[in-house]
Amino acid sequence: MKKLLRQMLKLTVVGLILTPAVVLADFKSDIIASCTAYQQGYDKKEINACKLYIDGFIDSSLLTEDAAIQTQAMIASKPREQSAFLMRAYRTRVNDPAFLSNHKEYQFCIPREYDRKVVASGIAKSMNIKLLADKPLKEVLLETLIADYPCSQ
Repeated sequence: MKKLLRQMLKLTVVGLILTPAVVLADFKSDIIASCTAYQQGYDKKEINACKLYIDGFIDSSLLTEDAAIQTQAMIASKPREQSAFLMRAYRTRVNDPAFLSNHKEYQFCIPREYDRKVVASGIAKSMNIKLLADKPLKEVLLETLIADYPCSQ
């Protein structure tokens, strides 16, 4: 009887450990289903899983400095060139190559004037869902953001 109880306890513990892994694996399909429904016009809610995922993706890109929120004028302007004298002076006194660069390269830039809800909705509409058969969701999303919001015009 004790062996049976111990065996049942082990199975319960293993089942509880594996349950979250099964649930986590299904989130991607839920997000893709939400994006598909939104693109096809079935999901007209202002807030859905697809748009929330996109908004979170943008936030993480901003945090890792892969993206920037800038004014439209800053996005359209070209970085100003530094004089040769200043570049030589920096090279001889500063060992940090990042400091020598006069501007930061971002993968995509969202204009500050745009509403984030509108940006997330636009990306959800323009994202090519068919590419998800061959690529991960994050790659398709990043490619869409780069195409829709390039840093230089």
